[in-house]
Amino acid sequence: MRNHLKDSVLDAVDIVDLIGEHVSLKRRGKEFVGLCPFHPDKTPSLNVNPTKRIFKCFACGAGGDVIRFVQLRERVEFPEALRILARRAGLDDRSERTSDHAPDDREPLLEVLKWATGVFRTNLAGGAGAAAREYALRRGLTEQTLETHAIGFAPDAWDHLIGRAERAALKFEHLQQTGLCGVSEKGKRFDRFRNRLIFPICDGSGRTIAFGGRTLADDPAKYLNSPETPLFSKSRVLYGLHLARRAIEQQRQVIVVEGYLDAALLYQFGFQNVVATLGTALSDAHVKLLKRQCDELVLCFDGDDAGNRAADRGLDLALQQQVDVRVLVLPDGLDPADCLITRGAETFSQLLQSAVPALEFRWLRLKAEYGGSDEPRLRRAAAAEFLQFISRTASARGMNPVEQGLLVSKLSEMLSIPAHSVYASLASMRRTKPRRETDGTDDVPPESAYATSVRGVPPAMVCAAEAALGWIVLDSACFSGTDEVLYAAFSMCEVWKRMYARILELHERLGDFVRADVVGQCDDAESMELLARALARVDEQAAARDAFAEVRARLSSELDALRMSEMQRDLNLADPQGSEGDEAFRKYLAMARGQSSAVAVERRSLAV
Repeated sequence: MRNHLKDSVLDAVDIVDLIGEHVSLKRRGKEFVGLCPFHPDKTPSLNVNPTKRIFKCFACGAGGDVIRFVQLRERVEFPEALRILARRAGLDDRSERTSDHAPDDREPLLEVLKWATGVFRTNLAGGAGAAAREYALRRGLTEQTLETHAIGFAPDAWDHLIGRAERAALKFEHLQQTGLCGVSEKGKRFDRFRNRLIFPICDGSGRTIAFGGRTLADDPAKYLNSPETPLFSKSRVLYGLHLARRAIEQQRQVIVVEGYLDAALLYQFGFQNVVATLGTALSDAHVKLLKRQCDELVLCFDGDDAGNRAADRGLDLALQQQVDVRVLVLPDGLDPADCLITRGAETFSQLLQSAVPALEFRWLRLKAEYGGSDEPRLRRAAAAEFLQFISRTASARGMNPVEQGLLVSKLSEMLSIPAHSVYASLASMRRTKPRRETDGTDDVPPESAYATSVRGVPPAMVCAAEAALGWIVLDSACFSGTDEVLYAAFSMCEVWKRMYARILELHERLGDFVRADVVGQCDDAESMELLARALARVDEQAAARDAFAEVRARLSSELDALRMSEMQRDLNLADPQGSEGDEAFRKYLAMARGQSSAVAVERRSLAV
């Protein structure tokens, strides 16, 4: 007996997101690891596999899916864990009642949809479907593709399917519940799909749960989908995912298009990691569904204004879900199907390789909205709106501090704004309402809280301290625990001091730690900016330990120089004839001799 609510919950709830709310997880290959919450765990024993959607502790043996995790954590039975997750996923009460208490209610609907798929396929293969089949072949689809995607045909008749269902002894209420048929205001029954090429929409198991129809006439509704049903919600389903899943998992990339025909042709031409939205914008549920299986989304929409707007919407959601997003803008306003047919798979593959990173796409679009001009006032206005988008996305938890930090150098380059000014602007925007336009009177962003915290610290010390932190975050092997030089240097700024304490705690608790562990300890704008500036000062291709040793030596020299300055001040204030003056001078001289470079010391005003 199948529990459809369970299936829906497992599809809707991201296991990494759920467990990550209770356990600090870090990626290891295609899996995530962390400390098991079900036993005293000092070394990461918990493995989470987003592809298989399971967790397993290799120490205590706990394991299972998201429902089992909630059972163990909340100490509840299966039905209650299922209800908790259903509410989390936004599944409605009707769906819960139907699936939890009467799971068989959906089986007749699935059987009707399976039967209808066969009817549509038979129609396409028969004489009545000759024109539809000719249209499909003319559009570039092959007989193999028609078979693989189970594409069919609905004839131009009001009651074709109804008549076939009556002869098969199927209930009309089931046809109505699946969206295949309807009833007019006058009480007349009718087929929903008429004179259309039919594309079955399937769940993750390949079972038909709805249909999409492409008109073969001049119907203004070019595409028609099944309505929302107990089995189908277009904001939670992607066309072709059951066929594309293996290719997506292997390539760790998915191509997202808008139309069934686009998806079918891409699959036919060898781009099998393709799915299509169902006449709606990419939704939050779509992105959550895809990010379990891939690391990168390529949004490939029509190269017109509507396609650009759809890409914009997709970017917001995908960036909030922390997925790498690229946008493929097709030339000459072509859609993916036409591009493949007219220019071939090789050209499309080259275009795919040149897909624009999400932020660059957004910036280019925004510049175009402001006229594409480099006139300073318009450029400032575009930059302000672009940074507002970044700030809004970060606030929606789309970017953790390090991810945001890694963007700063790119933003700085794109906008021709210093990195620290980018962070200052982001911090300021979090405290103010977004503005579409600037008045052009204030070219200098307000100073950030972090910049204020290092005011008065010698610039050389700031550079060295940030670089030291950057190397530690990049490679924890650089950090060996309590270090008097680092402690003394980081104590000069409260933000540095807090960061040092966090790193020391991570080192004592985890030993080797990774960048994400440091990020997880930071929840304030000052620390975010410090991390970004620190990582911008290091070269990931260099030998981390050697570079860290060099920058630590610089810190030591800077500290000595500061101490010497303090001694010089004390020396000037001391009585030159007294014992205090002699002692101050001896300390000053000893430190001067200890420096790697000679320090000219004169005591013209002091008696030796």
